[in-house]
Amino acid sequence: MKRKILILFFSSVLLISIINLFAQPQKPVEPVNWRKLINFLIDIPGWQAKGEPKGSTVSMGNFKISQVERSYVLGEKDLEIKIIDGSYIPMVYASFKMMTSFEIDSSEEYVKKITVKGFPGVEKYEYGSEEAMIIILVKDRFLVNLTEDNVKDTSELKKIANLLDLKKLAELAK
Repeated sequence: MKRKILILFFSSVLLISIINLFAQPQKPVEPVNWRKLINFLIDIPGWQAKGEPKGSTVSMGNFKISQVERSYVLGEKDLEIKIIDGSYIPMVYASFKMMTSFEIDSSEEYVKKITVKGFPGVEKYEYGSEEAMIIILVKDRFLVNLTEDNVKDTSELKKIANLLDLKKLAELAK
């Protein structure tokens, strides 16, 4: 089973590489400053925020990326929300694009494509670690990553994702 998943993984990477050769990449842009993005890390009803939200805008050579994150707790459950403005830099989106190229349904995990408020996403759940994850791509620019621990499925995480103002975030894309 693991060999089949490995073969699927490498086939997907090859397919994505071929697609990327023919795709017209977006030209990198200046990222939205983290101070604007931090406003999208809202209070989640029922959850207690762990500290203040954190953010940064980082330069890497000719590229800049902004990221914000906030952690929450509810009993034994932990939640983390991250928003990344990848400024259309291809390497920032590589793992998301790879995850959207396949689906997995196994005794260990599942990975499948979803849509949240009209934006493409991926949901992943690992049975052994009881970890749920949703990644949403907003306007081909912003990656919104939600992770929740000690849960039985992704249902609560989907509800939390729908609380986020993704349409307003989309307006920040240039």
